[in-house]
Amino acid sequence: MSDNWIRTFSLVVSDAQGKALTLSDFRVTFSIEWALVKFPRAATVKIYNLKPDTANRIQGGEFSSIQIIGGYQHNSGLLFSGKIRYSLSGRDNPTDTFVIIQAIDSHDAFSYATVHQSLAAGYGLTDLNTVLMKSFAPFGITEGDTAPLPETRFPRGRVFFGMARDGMDNLAAQCNGTWQFVNGQRELIADTPPEQQAVRLNSQSGLIGLPQQTIGAGVNVRCLINPTLRMGSLIQLDQTLIYRTSLPQNALLADAGDDAAPPLTEKTHNGIITVPEAQTPPASLATDGVYQVKNLSCLGDTRGKPWYMDLLCFARGAADWVSPDALNKGA
Repeated sequence: MSDNWIRTFSLVVSDAQGKALTLSDFRVTFSIEWALVKFPRAATVKIYNLKPDTANRIQGGEFSSIQIIGGYQHNSGLLFSGKIRYSLSGRDNPTDTFVIIQAIDSHDAFSYATVHQSLAAGYGLTDLNTVLMKSFAPFGITEGDTAPLPETRFPRGRVFFGMARDGMDNLAAQCNGTWQFVNGQRELIADTPPEQQAVRLNSQSGLIGLPQQTIGAGVNVRCLINPTLRMGSLIQLDQTLIYRTSLPQNALLADAGDDAAPPLTEKTHNGIITVPEAQTPPASLATDGVYQVKNLSCLGDTRGKPWYMDLLCFARGAADWVSPDALNKGA
């Protein structure tokens, strides 16, 4: 294996004063769930065979935050930073003990930041964004990637009062986007991706297996951990490698009363391949192979095989991507 593909990993827990404890030398498994919704990302970390004193310090609440850094020697970065919310200890077998840590990204800002400020007539979305960021600032939140803000001006003044997250809902809706916290930054992501360089995924750059077309739920892609992939990132796939799916039986039925239903066929419009007549159509495909990441989960085991990301992607510009509300069902 090339040196470029040597794994790198760091796990650090810190107390309220910033005093850190590094736990990278132990066997660690971790999972990170990241969906295109406003609710904070969550991480679950399982650390094996800690000294009883260290396990007790974690469970006793001495440490309040956690950072996970990982990837490969040529491409490593911050995967997760958040607040520890719960921990427990247990035993896998007679010899192996563990401590599980569950953490949330930017928990305090999401839960407690409030806004109470008036904006005068003629204010714009940039002004609203500034007010909201001031509300998040006491919780250590800085401004990350922000979609272009429309230059709309409002003829009447308005009082913004309540939870800052609700104000962000208002701002994101007017920008046709979605917002979220990512490693202590507030990001505002446009539903329509801006021009950016797509990350090319193939067997040489970390693609695992074949991308899988689904029925109405995008294209599933598995790749090696790549910290440059984020929510809203564009990826480039070889279209010939996508494993195509057939239609479910109910999609083959014609509407009642249609005596001469034509066969269902794929159609291409503006570079998007669809089966528009199907009641439950397969996910749209992009003729140029460019897809946008709408959901991302990360799974790793420092002493095992798992070290990958699962991506839920939709063809760039397609109309069938799962809405944030749908992604959030059951959350």
